[in-house]
Amino acid sequence: MITGLVILHVVICILLTIVVLLQFGKGAEAGAMMGQGASQAVFTSASKGNFFTKMTTFLAIAFMLNSIALTTIKSKSASESIFDDEAPIAAPLNPDAGKEEAAPTTEAPAETK
Repeated sequence: MITGLVILHVVICILLTIVVLLQFGKGAEAGAMMGQGASQAVFTSASKGNFFTKMTTFLAIAFMLNSIALTTIKSKSASESIFDDEAPIAAPLNPDAGKEEAAPTTEAPAETK
């Protein structure tokens, strides 16, 4: 089941990328690629926006739902954490690092001449 969902996820990702790249920006015209006359016959402004917008919305919702389904299924099947095999944190290299400073000594420092 997980393998099928992963394959579906990859297909959705590829289709979503293609649909987003096929959309034209507000300033771009389809005539730049196909010629002025052909752009009016193939893509009208209303059908271009409606089809690609609806397809993008559908694929985005499918992507999110598939992501949630994959996460839910995988988290229920996992009974251990990736941090279970980690070594404990090592002690500090300086043995005096955690100790409080002892009472000050009463010796006067030696004078050097």
